[in-house]
Amino acid sequence: MKHSRIIPVFLAALLLSVSGLTQAQEPGLTRQQVQMDRETFLSMFRWNESTSDWVLKSGMAPPRGVMTREEVIAMRDKFLSMNRWDEALSEWKPINGAPRDMSKLSREQVERETVMFLMMHRFDESTSQWISKMQASK
Repeated sequence: MKHSRIIPVFLAALLLSVSGLTQAQEPGLTRQQVQMDRETFLSMFRWNESTSDWVLKSGMAPPRGVMTREEVIAMRDKFLSMNRWDEALSEWKPINGAPRDMSKLSREQVERETVMFLMMHRFDESTSQWISKMQASK
């Protein structure tokens, strides 16, 4: 009867030791690496109280390959000027002819279309382009 209890205990111990090894995670960043990253970030950016956002310090260039916020917003505005949101169909429709002048739209129209654009698109840092969430999910 002693042997019948030893085998399950041995198997349970073996299972626990193997599962412990498989669940062990790789060590993350060291404390020094995190401190260096923080110091580098703080040397390049400052907190802007009026916009509640981190902004690049004057005289500092953004990292190579990273578009500025103004460039990203200009891309969004170009899309909005060449397309309009159709509420009935719940989709973007291209504008026939010349792009529309966004300054002639009411503030509510611009805000509504901007919200719809941001709900349906995301900015891809790797390609520096706005990507439709609908195409990305297919």
